[in-house]
Amino acid sequence: MSDEPPDPLARLGERIDKARAERVQREPSAVDRSTMQQGLGLGLRIGIELVVAIGIATGLGWALDRWFGTRPWGMVVLFFLGVAAGMLKSQLGCAGGSLTNVGKAGGQTPADAVKALGGLFGKKKN
Repeated sequence: MSDEPPDPLARLGERIDKARAERVQREPSAVDRSTMQQGLGLGLRIGIELVVAIGIATGLGWALDRWFGTRPWGMVVLFFLGVAAGMLKSQLGCAGGSLTNVGKAGGQTPADAVKALGGLFGKKKN
């Protein structure tokens, strides 16, 4: 005979207990969850910064076009500058850098920042 009880409800109870024990083993620990949350936060921050940079630059271009009557060139040019600024900010955010510490004592020099961003322009990093 087998170890399983003949009662179907008892068998179901054992199967549920076994499934719960397996689920507890597969769940990520608190450290894994905090790491996943940090990654999600970084991704959301980068996405929002990119969209905001493009939106502000495009809005500024639209306002300048209305003021100077140069439609649509100001908006087009500033749109692409906004895309470039958003990508630069995203690259620095992913690399853990910041434009605020470039050139300061103990921070990066402008040459270091250009080297770090060389990957944006197809050059290999040293």
